[in-house]
Amino acid sequence: MSNKPLQPHIKVREVDKICFIAGNPDRISVIASHLENAEKLAEHRGLVAYKGVTPSKNIPVTILTTGMGCPSTAIVLEEAYRAGGRIFIRIGSTGSLLPGEKHGIGSIYIPYGAIRDDGTSPKLASMKVPAIASPSIFQALCQAAENLNISFNTGLVWTSDVYYFEDPNRFKEWSKVGGTCVEMESALLYIFGLLKKVQTGTILTSDGNLNDPDSIYVGSVEENLKKFEAGVVNSIKCAIEAVELLS
Repeated sequence: MSNKPLQPHIKVREVDKICFIAGNPDRISVIASHLENAEKLAEHRGLVAYKGVTPSKNIPVTILTTGMGCPSTAIVLEEAYRAGGRIFIRIGSTGSLLPGEKHGIGSIYIPYGAIRDDGTSPKLASMKVPAIASPSIFQALCQAAENLNISFNTGLVWTSDVYYFEDPNRFKEWSKVGGTCVEMESALLYIFGLLKKVQTGTILTSDGNLNDPDSIYVGSVEENLKKFEAGVVNSIKCAIEAVELLS
């Protein structure tokens, strides 16, 4: 048994060096289904943990829920770091800020940096510090997508604490300065990586287009859900391929 203390929220003593993280607890088992020898480690307060190995090279990976938003993510990352995690790849969902159907539901985003519009990362580091992904992880994710013939977008992800905005112009505001998509965790993840000197990266699947809803939300709910789920599978495949490229 590990001599490390039991982490109070993720409820594990030890994680693998490589961790996949996702906000949605339901996505953890989906990610695990793409690994070999997957097993559930813990579940506490909505935070689910699994582990498994990659299909081709048998690289150990732990999969963890972060919950929604930066405060919860900060807790999970800190505990996972204390338990041994050193590479963190977020497999998440996002809203596209780019126009056109090809940027709609199911499209993939691999951001190299984040707009820090959250309240947690400023508590960890000055706002003068840019939130950037680790170059090695960003490059591996992009190469993985190319290897798998999966189309993707790069650019900035806007990390916000607010999910429901009253003013739709906020979406256009950030897209004008390079924001390609919006979510709630990556800025914290990138700042955490810089502080702890660990490697971080993000791959996201769009669940809709916030600047062009009329051309995106076409077809039935079932069709759109299938598009999103197919995109999630693509992002999982890219994350696994990236890990194997890095080995």
